[in-house]
Amino acid sequence: MDLRQLPRCAECGWRRPARAPSCATCLRWLDDDLRVAWRAARREYGVADADVPAFAATVVADPRGVDWRVYDAALGLSPCLSCGAAGGLGAGPESCLDCTAAHDWRWLAAETDRPGVPPGNEHAIRVATAVARIPHRFPAHMVPRYAAFLPMLIAGTLPAGGDARAAQRWLNTGGTLEALDAAPSTSAIADLVRHPVRTDDDPAAAAHPI
Repeated sequence: MDLRQLPRCAECGWRRPARAPSCATCLRWLDDDLRVAWRAARREYGVADADVPAFAATVVADPRGVDWRVYDAALGLSPCLSCGAAGGLGAGPESCLDCTAAHDWRWLAAETDRPGVPPGNEHAIRVATAVARIPHRFPAHMVPRYAAFLPMLIAGTLPAGGDARAAQRWLNTGGTLEALDAAPSTSAIADLVRHPVRTDDDPAAAAHPI
């Protein structure tokens, strides 16, 4: 896939929303994506403004069959009575049992793939979005990596298992997210991550230029 036409963030310059949560504009894009789904669900069920808290509570009570974006939006509108997390239920610290339970339940929500995308694309978007929006519940080194692949996932791609593992090995041995963001296509990324990272002081790496 040609990646050169994917929109770039006006704030950070990366493919949108690849710098969430460190870039506020990229993070806002993800939040807006949830709000669009939430407004559509309200229209579908005719939910008035006064009924939003009750509707959100109903969604949170049983996410099965509910689109994951709608469920995540409902969490944001549902206060945690235990810790009062600013981001709503599920966004609190891991020590909050209520937030942890809500976070665990989010994976029961529906992840319906769009027509024409590889099976599992929506799940990958869903996971990467959760990592970017609730980073403290995931390993810190994985947060920017998951976000960096979001633009490609949103565009409809899904790296094969071997490509994904190669990318992780490449990043673990000195590859950079900046290089991935600069790559013009998914095939260029696949080629990039299959070569050793070149360093000026590493003769072995220099013998295998990218």
